[in-house]
Amino acid sequence: MRRLVTAGPALALLVLTSCAKEVPADGAPKASTPAPPAAAAAASPAGSGSVDDVKGAEAPKPTVAAAQVARKLVRTVDLDLTVAHTTEAADAAQQLAVRLGGYVASMSAERSEDLMRYEMTLRVPAARLDAALSELKRLAMRVNREQSKADDVTDQYIDLDARLRTLRATEAELQALLAESRQRQRGAKEIMEIYHELTEIRTRIEQIQGQLMALDKLSVLSTINLQLAAPEAARPVVAEGWQPVATARDSVRTLIDFLRGLGNFAIYAVIVLLPAGLVVVGALYLLRRLWRRVRRRREASR
Repeated sequence: MRRLVTAGPALALLVLTSCAKEVPADGAPKASTPAPPAAAAAASPAGSGSVDDVKGAEAPKPTVAAAQVARKLVRTVDLDLTVAHTTEAADAAQQLAVRLGGYVASMSAERSEDLMRYEMTLRVPAARLDAALSELKRLAMRVNREQSKADDVTDQYIDLDARLRTLRATEAELQALLAESRQRQRGAKEIMEIYHELTEIRTRIEQIQGQLMALDKLSVLSTINLQLAAPEAARPVVAEGWQPVATARDSVRTLIDFLRGLGNFAIYAVIVLLPAGLVVVGALYLLRRLWRRVRRRREASR
């Protein structure tokens, strides 16, 4: 009985101490939280963690709600205009793109039937696309063709972003596993396997980052495929570049070349063809006389 009385205060003190450890200072019960993957991997015994465990674990795929991402629209407009002066209109279109905060992606000029024709690709901010189209149409005498399309790449962007987040989480786990393997001085084969997986994950992350950057650029800047052509009335009456003096000079040069060739042929005929012709004629004459003699002897013998 004395032992029970003596052990009672000690037991009560032990219970109070354990309760104080479980209850935090603010009085709220402390919820038990699972250890993070990296901490769990570090707490695991040697040989329990491997690359297959990290790859085989079904990591939660984070998704980005469509409401949290602005719509990603890739807008492209094909515009064919007839302008009075194609060169001036092309310069004005370039200045317009720069003034609106864009740039000229490509430009080509071609002369067809004494008329200049321009083909340009303008990149302008999506918010100022309508303003750019309005100003371009003011330069035109006639709008021949206008075609507009918008590709919604929001779902593709969200999917790529979710894949990127998952790959980054996997990369963090692999880095923790690699650090643990080096700390515990595991075999070089296992360390190289983890490093190889890290390299592949990093390559995929960079590829997805590049795709996301490309989608951002395409959605931020819209594309205008512009064609500028002059009307038929703008064609000059006299073809540009007509130079009669140069034509006369070329004609005289052609005549001199012809006479020079004719003189060369005459010299060649006198020096080469005439002697060769005489030799051939003389040989034919001798063969003819020889043939007549043979024929006469045959007739006489008969």
